[in-house]
Amino acid sequence: MAESSSKSWLQRLKDESWEAELLVSAVAIYGIFQSFVLIDFLIDFLINKLNETQYIIGYFIAFMGILAFSILATMFIIHFILRSYWIGLVGLNSVFPDYSIKDSAYSEIYTKKMTDYLPKLSKSIDSIDELCSVIFSAAFTILGLYAYITVFSALYLFIFNKLKGIVPVAVLLIPIALIALLLVVQSILNVFANLKKLKTNARLQHSFFWVVKISSLILMGPLAKNFLQVSMIFGSNFKRKKSLVTLVLLFFFAGASLSVFQAQKTNLFHMVRHKAPKDSFKTYAYFYNTNNNESSFLLTPEIDSDIIEKRVVRLFIPIFDNELDHFEQACGIQKPKNPLKEDKVEMQGVWKDYLSCYQQNHFVAVDGQPVTVEFVKYDHPQTGQFGILGYIDLSDQARGQHQLKVVKNGADADSKEWTIPFYYHGNL
Repeated sequence: MAESSSKSWLQRLKDESWEAELLVSAVAIYGIFQSFVLIDFLIDFLINKLNETQYIIGYFIAFMGILAFSILATMFIIHFILRSYWIGLVGLNSVFPDYSIKDSAYSEIYTKKMTDYLPKLSKSIDSIDELCSVIFSAAFTILGLYAYITVFSALYLFIFNKLKGIVPVAVLLIPIALIALLLVVQSILNVFANLKKLKTNARLQHSFFWVVKISSLILMGPLAKNFLQVSMIFGSNFKRKKSLVTLVLLFFFAGASLSVFQAQKTNLFHMVRHKAPKDSFKTYAYFYNTNNNESSFLLTPEIDSDIIEKRVVRLFIPIFDNELDHFEQACGIQKPKNPLKEDKVEMQGVWKDYLSCYQQNHFVAVDGQPVTVEFVKYDHPQTGQFGILGYIDLSDQARGQHQLKVVKNGADADSKEWTIPFYYHGNL
């Protein structure tokens, strides 16, 4: 009796779960798209903090985060649509249990051919219900996997940067090398273990099991069993539910496509294009403050507008945290070990040294003619970024088109250069 009661309770829960599923999907869709702001913050943080030689790693970490949220959002949207359609079919089925040839508004021949071609209503209801049920587990498993990879990679990178001055880099890279080797071995074993003639090879299958188990524990940590459980359920039932598994995989690729679209709306690609030459004849919107009302992070210098009506133009140049080491080495600045305990007079001297260093490492010219700009340290009111602010006198410039050139000396003498076109109206 107890077993029968348990099955009845579980079946009732399954039958009524669609209400909770719809509610969760609707809330999750809204929440996930709002959560992309966290990814924007992560990308800007990595650009600001990481050395440019590590940008490619930052790109991988951030893209994993975008991929996780995008796949989850896509699957919830698809789930919401399918479950809504399922509710419609169930309601329709309660009124019209099946197709009717006798009462059809069409000819008997046409109706019979069409009903033979279309799936049964009850079969469609069952198929969509199955698909909606597995989407939840697949979505959360994928989210957990990519989110864990993102957090694990970011944590490893943080520890690496903290210890690289103390521990040899070769030693710090050993865990990455071991993980890469383990994945290569797993990939090779996966190919051979699933060959028809080797599926009965006990030694090979045993080795494959242990390699997958160990690599899962390393790559997914506490989520290893959860991920393996879901993937094993799909894999072990693949032959029986091929269409179901194939559809889930298609939803995965739909989410991957969304991730590319979402990535375009962030600064992600700066981490792989930061050394790409800029077109000096093209005007970029992010050069001008009037176009940056919604910007959360500036990648380039900024002036007031593309049309300057006043005789003075404000120039803001952001300084990333990853550039401070270069400036300190280039100018021989002794960074205070504990700024809170330093003498105020001494600290003011250090701050002046920093400002002088920024002055020396930034070059400004208008139409190729160098101009002297007195910079002050400044926090951008829109983005909160630290940088330097200067004022350029245009009173001697003729009315018309001009080009402002800004050069920043980067790490290892790899300077960065921007050409900002503007039109000087010259009324005021």
